[in-house]
This record gives sequence, C-alpha cells and structure tokens, in this order.
Amino acid sequence: MTEKILKVRLAELVVGDIVAKDIYGITGGILVKKNSEVNNSIMQKLYKCYNGYIFVYRKVNKGNNINRININQIILKEVEDIIDTTAKKFLKENKDIDQIKKIISEVLNNDSIIKLLITIRPLGENVFNHSINVALYSLCVGKEMFMPYNRLKVLGTAAILHDIGMHRVSKDIIYKAQPLNDEEKKILQMHPRYSFEILQQKNGINLEISSIVLQHHERSDGTGYPNGLRNDKIHQMSKIISICDIFDALTSDRPYRQRFEKNESIEYLLSAGENTYSSEIVQGLANSISIYPFGKWVMLSTGEIGIIVNQEEENILNYRPIVMIYIGSNGNELEKPLIIDLSLRINDDISIEKMI
Repeated sequence: MTEKILKVRLAELVVGDIVAKDIYGITGGILVKKNSEVNNSIMQKLYKCYNGYIFVYRKVNKGNNINRININQIILKEVEDIIDTTAKKFLKENKDIDQIKKIISEVLNNDSIIKLLITIRPLGENVFNHSINVALYSLCVGKEMFMPYNRLKVLGTAAILHDIGMHRVSKDIIYKAQPLNDEEKKILQMHPRYSFEILQQKNGINLEISSIVLQHHERSDGTGYPNGLRNDKIHQMSKIISICDIFDALTSDRPYRQRFEKNESIEYLLSAGENTYSSEIVQGLANSISIYPFGKWVMLSTGEIGIIVNQEEENILNYRPIVMIYIGSNGNELEKPLIIDLSLRINDDISIEKMI
C-alpha cells in the first residue's frame, strides 16, 4: 500500500481520501479542515458551495478498484427534487413528468455535463435551480410542439447548460440587491459568449447545442444579445429556452424584487408581441402551466369572489378562465351564482386580482 498527495477536482474525490490542506469557502471561512476523511456528508457540503481544487492524501492498494463517491447520483437526486418541487407548484397534473425526468437523467449521464453543473452549483438557486427549471419548462414546451425524443434530448441538454457561463460573472453582480447599472449589464450580458466558449472546449457537446446556448438571449425583433439576431436567424430551441428562462426568472424572487404571479408572467410574455416572443411557444408554455387550478378561489379586480370552474386546454388565454362568482363586489353572498368567462372580449377589463 502506498500513499500520495493529489490535486483533484470535486468530481474526482474518493471515499476515504484525507484532506491535505484546509478548504476555504468564498467568505474566507473553513469549509473542511485538514486531515478530515472524505465521506458523503463532506461531499454534499463541498458540492453545494465549493468549486476549486482539493489537495488530498490517497491510499492506493495495488489491484483494488477505487471506491469512488458517485457524484452523478448526488446531482441526479438534487435535480429530481427540484423537478418534483417545481412541477407540483407550477405544472398541470396531466404532464408526463416521468418522461421528462428520463430525458434529463440521460442528459446527465455524461461526465462533461456533470462537471459543468458542479461549476455553477456554488452560485446557488438563482443559477443552479434556475437551470433545472428552465430545462423542465423547455421540455414541456417541446412536448407540446410534438418534438421527437432525440430532439427533446438536444433541447434538454442546451436548457440545462444555458447559463453555464455565469460562473465567470461575479456573484456581486448576480446577487446585487438593486438594478444593475450599464457597466454591470454589459458584464452580465457576456455570459452567453462565456457559455459558448466553455461548451466548445468540452467533449460530447456538439456545435448545435453550443449555438443554441449562445442564442438564448436573442430576440426576434433584433433587440437581444450578444449578436442582435432576428427571426429565423435564431434557433427555434433558443427561442424556447429564452421564453422559459424569462418565465422562471419572473416567477422567482430576486434580490431587487419579489416574484410575479404565473398569470402576470404569461401576460407579460404575450404583451411583448409576436415580434419579440413567439406566441406558439408562449402558448405551449401556458398550456403546461397550472395557472389557476380547477376549484381555486379567486378575487377579481371588481372585488367579486368566486371559484375557478373551467378553462380551455388549447386556448392561449387559459390564464383567463371561467369563474363562478359567489360573493358580489359589495361583499354580500349572491342569491344565485354568476358565471364570468374572462376569455371573452367583453370582460377584457376584468382580471384576477389574487388567489385566496
């Protein structure tokens, strides 16, 4: 048996390794002390908040296989938990989440992709969870658009990796509590190029996936970045990821604002117009989201209170459901319930104020 010191990445740690040097976090505190023996608990801790090299002592028995910690299983478990949480909160119950999980599991059966995800895990929910959510929503849209399985895998891969370049952006910018200034915006807007450069250097990531990632902030009207592409010059999958990226960002809390409701986010995407966001893609997303579940009590902008009784599955305005009113605007219970179909033009000036 021999013992030697190695400089390894997180993905290369082995059960039983002895930490040779203290491991420090980004705030300067010690994450793992020297001489600690690597176990699953330490692995989980490092996976969530560390992305540097680790110096370890490793005992090598000639002829014995290394008992390597299965990083893939740790990541897959966390990804599955994120999907389950988001699906329960946002998606309609009839969505085939198992197939989406299968696609994502197959995507993650790639050491290059696992290593890339490890680089953004320390950036927290705004980047890591966001990447998984965008993949989930994108695959829902892809299924709504009847994409074949092999194309869904391409879409899922690009969606998971769309923000991989964010680890080159300062956390001070990513988590700034106020709106970014012009210089900070320019820095942040470099991340699609960073992602492209990183992916081009990785085995198993083809040019199409890298290009989809590069274009995910382009807009059909030419106002996007980094290249100001228009319309059919933008990959269809980039357009899908773009819309799902915005939806997840809008429906998530940010340091400088609170999250928007699901219906408000869909309305925003629609109001931008066809020249900015494809209505077909927005419809695919809207048809996947449980914006107002059946049986949910809501208050209208008129002050009336009622219950969601129906909404058309294929209607792009499925965030404008049919509401059965039980309490009038004066706060009194109605003798006979009143039905209001919010999708009708005559009711355009009425909106759902909140769910209760």
